[in-house]
Amino acid sequence: MRYAEVALWASFASMCRADSCPKIDLAVLGPVYQPASNSSYQAFIDASAQAAAALEEAIATGNTTYGAFDNRATSFSASVFSLTSDVPLFEFHFEAPQLNGSYTQGQLSANTIYRTGSLGKLLTIYTWLVDIGDSIYLDPITKYVPELAAAGESFKNPLLSTNWNEVTVGALASQISGIGRDFGVHLGDLAIPSFQSPPISNDIPDGYPPLNNETIIECTSYGDTLPPCSRAQFLDGIINHPPVYQSYTTPTYSNLAYAILGLAYENITGRSIFDGQRDVFIDKLGMTSTTPTVPGTGADAVIPRNDSYAVFSYDIGIQGPAGGQYTSTKDLITWGRAILNNSLLSDIVTRRWMKPTSFTSQWESAVGAPWEIYRLAIPINTIINASRIVDTYTKSGDIGQYSTYFGLVLDYNIGITVLAAGDNPNRQVPPVRGTLVDIFYNAAEQAAKEQARVAFTGTFKSTDRNSSITLGVDGGPGVVVQQWISNGTDFLANEWLASYNDFRLYPTNLKTQADGLTYYKYHLNFLASNGEPVTGDPWSELNDYWLEVDELIYNDLATDAFVIGFDQDGIVQSVSSQALRTNMLRQS
Repeated sequence: MRYAEVALWASFASMCRADSCPKIDLAVLGPVYQPASNSSYQAFIDASAQAAAALEEAIATGNTTYGAFDNRATSFSASVFSLTSDVPLFEFHFEAPQLNGSYTQGQLSANTIYRTGSLGKLLTIYTWLVDIGDSIYLDPITKYVPELAAAGESFKNPLLSTNWNEVTVGALASQISGIGRDFGVHLGDLAIPSFQSPPISNDIPDGYPPLNNETIIECTSYGDTLPPCSRAQFLDGIINHPPVYQSYTTPTYSNLAYAILGLAYENITGRSIFDGQRDVFIDKLGMTSTTPTVPGTGADAVIPRNDSYAVFSYDIGIQGPAGGQYTSTKDLITWGRAILNNSLLSDIVTRRWMKPTSFTSQWESAVGAPWEIYRLAIPINTIINASRIVDTYTKSGDIGQYSTYFGLVLDYNIGITVLAAGDNPNRQVPPVRGTLVDIFYNAAEQAAKEQARVAFTGTFKSTDRNSSITLGVDGGPGVVVQQWISNGTDFLANEWLASYNDFRLYPTNLKTQADGLTYYKYHLNFLASNGEPVTGDPWSELNDYWLEVDELIYNDLATDAFVIGFDQDGIVQSVSSQALRTNMLRQS
């Protein structure tokens, strides 16, 4: 599972002050253009060639800008995909020379199966959302696991036992339950043997005292000596493990939380979480390489060196929902598109799911259910040399000799997958992932900007009054309003707007279809000083533009509200100002 958190994005410093962070543009959080609607843009073509060259160089030299790269004994499969194309934007497979004979079908492909590690937590919560939903996230877990309800009734000492009555389903899903991570019945308890490793208590020089007459739990979820833990042993171990924090205090990683969610799922649905995952991923989504248990004989898989070393077939039992699954590049692409396209979840459930639950101690990261959310500054404004924040919803995992990464970028409707297997899989993922992030995020921004330039550039006029608006795309973000005439008046020079000199349209996710056009709601930012952020005050309200949206209301309609009509080719044909009650049609 997760032995260590992966390296954070290299473009952020460990400390961030107002004078040292990247200058952030004042656009509202979210995309500044509609995501590119196809993969044919030159930016994507160039990015694919650049990424291939960068990875080939890493393989040749064993080095990257993200550190050392194992070009001898760790294989990987990587992809970049988009919502709008059945063909990946990029796909790459590396077969490490020292792992000859490790591929059951003789070579790596998009169909090759890897173990998920804790990426499987995302599979578990997705199954939960499809079958149960999120309406019970605020319910205490004691409602669905009777052993924990009994423990909650006897709660006395908060230093030694968890108050299970305060631990909710959502807290467990979002890694903010405050319960333990790994202990006697799972990874990391030094008092019990693991794979070919004796208990550390046999080795007094390490400093741990003899346990003498203490009872040691005689089961494990990750070892080759003790039998697997029963439900009773597992829950007894959890109940007797002291809490880390009170729930809803701060995020702390827990594999145990997802095993508990697996038990709750069974109580609610009447079937095991494994049966639920087979139904959701294999039956509903056609992800035939994605299984909650070891795939059958003859499966296309990578098993580095041998099964025992790789820990490929080992069943982690009751802890399976936390990361015992199997998947392939092709299946992760299928799943990523299904999430972005709301194939099995409603729009509103997806939107609620893909939001942070808590910050972490790092500026650039947050935690969801069970998303590991990372923020990156992407350059978007050459006029004032500013960037914007792009959030990536990710999940990573480690188990045995496997490491995985799955990330979705809602702003661009793209995703990235990296699956690694071999001697150093955990160290292999960051340089591959970082290379693809650096190249394809900028490419996606460029492609969306080019799409907007073609779609918006021109003048739009009203048919019933002397009103018009001229739009364009320049070095800044969004769509710039170059001129706006209303009833023969320079509208940008009126008393409400004259103090501003930067006017830009940004998309929302509100849309409808009528009269052969697709209409999107856009909002207009009006800023002074060409949009330069205010300096000197780190918490200036003038730099938090979300406070200003939906302003200058005129008889219940906002001056910054526009409805933009796109034709089937994605070209803007109409621009409507809601407050001015006028619809302007393309003239050029």
